[in-house]
Amino acid sequence: MTSPVDPGYLGYQPTVEPLILTTGASFVQTIQPSGGAVFPTGTTISIGLTAPSGVSLATWSATVTPTAASWAVSSAICDAIPANSRYTMLVTYPTTPATTYAWYVGSVIRT
Repeated sequence: MTSPVDPGYLGYQPTVEPLILTTGASFVQTIQPSGGAVFPTGTTISIGLTAPSGVSLATWSATVTPTAASWAVSSAICDAIPANSRYTMLVTYPTTPATTYAWYVGSVIRT
């Protein structure tokens, strides 16, 4: 029996990208659904940050509207995140039960 699924893995695979933080600058990001889609009411999106040792550093929650998820995190907060930390962006849809995906993962790069 054959399957159209890539046999190399199972499960949802997040996009792996670095998160760039510039000393003295705020982290500003907006994500919009594509193709005319909308975020359902009750959708939450957050970025969890951990130190290279794995210790939790912070969680930055997005402001979510039907057409965008946005962050504006002050430089005072961003500057405390060291290089080589890790981040995971999680989106949770208000299904029953709630469904959470890791959309993006990667390391923090300081500039």
